[in-house]
Order: sequence, then structure tokens, then C-alpha cells
Amino acid sequence: MVLGVDFDNTIVRYDDLFHRVAVERGLIPAGLPPRKNDVRDFLRRQNREQEWTELQGSIYGPRMAEAQPFPGMLEFFTRAVRSGLEVYVISHKTRTAVLGPAYDLQQTARDWMTMQGFFDPARVGLSADCVRFGATRPEKIRFIRETGCTHFIDDLEETFLEETFPPGVVKILFGARERPPGLSAVQVAENWSQISEYVFDAAK
Repeated sequence: MVLGVDFDNTIVRYDDLFHRVAVERGLIPAGLPPRKNDVRDFLRRQNREQEWTELQGSIYGPRMAEAQPFPGMLEFFTRAVRSGLEVYVISHKTRTAVLGPAYDLQQTARDWMTMQGFFDPARVGLSADCVRFGATRPEKIRFIRETGCTHFIDDLEETFLEETFPPGVVKILFGARERPPGLSAVQVAENWSQISEYVFDAAK
């Protein structure tokens, strides 16, 4: 098994951070549910797409260090690395934000991973060479092919619906309870506990 894992909203959980920063900026009412997609939808309903885009740049840039890992994710990666499973982090992430200051978003993501112990041999122990950020979705899919992934975990259905997504790769949709229409072959995993059960059973 060669496992690829998406980064944003799969490894990193942004819900609370998006809500907190949006409230700080006066963009949303404090009573809005603390979920990233609720913040996005609220702003889009008011035709405030530019403010949403600027908010993303801030979260993925200077506020990235405040983001939290999904529960169980670090434990999964630690077990995977120590058991010798070949695992990669492969994600679509532009180098700089579309709007706002030109922070290096790929570097802030790597800095977050360093802070979480990904590259520390005494903690997770993943090699930094196993992290690939593509500036476009086609580049992300190229990395999936080049690393020889047999399984890929992503929170976005769109990744698996891409015509260039390599056939034969097992698709694992993170954060889903049911298989979405048009993706009958996908495996669903609501959380990292379910991913651990599936991956380590399959790797035996």
C-alpha cells in the first residue's frame, strides 16, 4: 500500500479558526455555527466573495499556526510511519494568496507540520520529502501518479471526479457519512478512527 493524504480540511481542521477570525473582523455574527463552510456560505449569500477570499489568505498564511489537527490524525501518521507504511501528503495549495499580502502558503503549511511534530523522528517521523504541494489540481493529481499511490484520502469529491485521477487508486472520502451520487466506488470515512481501521486492516 502507498497512501496519499490531502492536507487542508483532511489533516488540518479549520472550522473554529475561520469562525473566530471572521468574528474578529466583524464579517459574521458570533452566533453563526463554527464551521468553515457556514462562514463561506454566509459571506457568499451576501455577495462578499472578495472578503471570503481575503479571509482564506489570512487563515492559510499568518494565522495558520492557530489551526488544529483533526483528532486522531497525528496518531494515525505516527503509527503509519512506524509500521513502515509508505505515506505521502499531497495537496493542492497555491504558493501565494489570491488576494492580500503575498505570504508563502506552502511554507506556512510546512511550518505548521513542523510545529505538529511531523518531521521530528521522536514524534511522527515523516520525511519532509514525502510532502508535495501542487499549485493546481492537475499538478496534485500528477503527484498522486508519480508517487504510485494505491489509496488516496481527500475531503473533496471534486478530486476524485477529475478525469485525470488515476484509475485503480482506492478513493477514500474524508468527513463523509454516505457515498455521494456519482462516486459509487468511493470508501467513506467520517473521522480518523475509521480511516485507521480501514487502512491498517487493508495493509495486513
